[in-house]
Amino acid sequence: MKASFFCNINKSTWSKNCLLKYTTEPFERLSTLPYHHKFWQVPLMVKELGDWGYNVDIMNDHDRTIRLTKQYDLIIDSFPQNRRIYENNLKRNCFKVFYSTDANPFWHNRQHELRVKALNLRRHARLQVKASLPPFNHELNDFDALFLTGNQRTLSTFSDIPFKKTAFIKNSANRFPDVNISQKMPNTFLFLATYPQVLKGLDLLLEVFAKLPDCSLIICSQFQNEKDFCSIYLRELYQLPNILPIGFVDISSNIFKKVIQVSSYVLLPSCAEGMSGSILTAMAAGVIPIVSYECGFNEPDVFFLEQCTIDCIRSTVKTFAQKPLSWIQQQSYKTQEIARAHYSASNFSDSFADALQKLIK
Repeated sequence: MKASFFCNINKSTWSKNCLLKYTTEPFERLSTLPYHHKFWQVPLMVKELGDWGYNVDIMNDHDRTIRLTKQYDLIIDSFPQNRRIYENNLKRNCFKVFYSTDANPFWHNRQHELRVKALNLRRHARLQVKASLPPFNHELNDFDALFLTGNQRTLSTFSDIPFKKTAFIKNSANRFPDVNISQKMPNTFLFLATYPQVLKGLDLLLEVFAKLPDCSLIICSQFQNEKDFCSIYLRELYQLPNILPIGFVDISSNIFKKVIQVSSYVLLPSCAEGMSGSILTAMAAGVIPIVSYECGFNEPDVFFLEQCTIDCIRSTVKTFAQKPLSWIQQQSYKTQEIARAHYSASNFSDSFADALQKLIK
């Protein structure tokens, strides 16, 4: 993790100091992912903290090299596994907040391991678990609060940690202009995710669509970076006419514009999330979401997969592929409106302000 530190980024003169240990990328000139939600969320967090009377310092969450010189009244930390970096910089009554955008790392890793084990049994393979999250080792026992991007189901994965207060943070979607839905194809589904593929459920979708030749799957993810996964699913990824493996895609590109015009649904049978930003991106573009319960959403904003089994996914895909185009068009408009009304930047900012009030009042 690159060492980067912004001191008193608001140039304020308050009497209280806050350390935000999350990411400095939105404030750097050479930003590589300008369409990721953190690029507008973090500046909103900094502004809101300033409005609450804090001078805000910001650093990258995994950085172990910065030498801090201030004493802090408030710590907001998204990676407390390296909390030693600020332990000598806490005022006596410092509030400590864990800011989480995922489920409990222990639970997350366990669900991923079970998915990989099941794949290896089905395919007689030896795929290894990738991108495990460092688990907690008592680092959170004296934290005052949890700010969580997710829902009650996500919160339940932290049941063994005695947070005094908890607050939910609304994830926010990208904004898209009105999408031309006249080209929607009822049998076309989108997989939009990052990595690892098995945690996100791409293996399940490949096995489902391989036996549904009348339904199409468009894959926009970083599967190319997982060579062993691609080797196991060589036929499904590259040799079937109804599966289109695009790979990583810039959501501002023309190719993504074409993808969202034809895709009626976005599928994400993930086993561990906070509140999926990829699903919100698709929703903002009017693509109807069908997700696992672990994706952090509540009814009626999305449609749920009752189970993340191959049989259940196949049955769900066949059911939605038979929906009339008129229903899909109406639901597409509704989905885009849900993203605008409930998952906007202002919704995020309001939820963060409410969380601060719950903690500080």
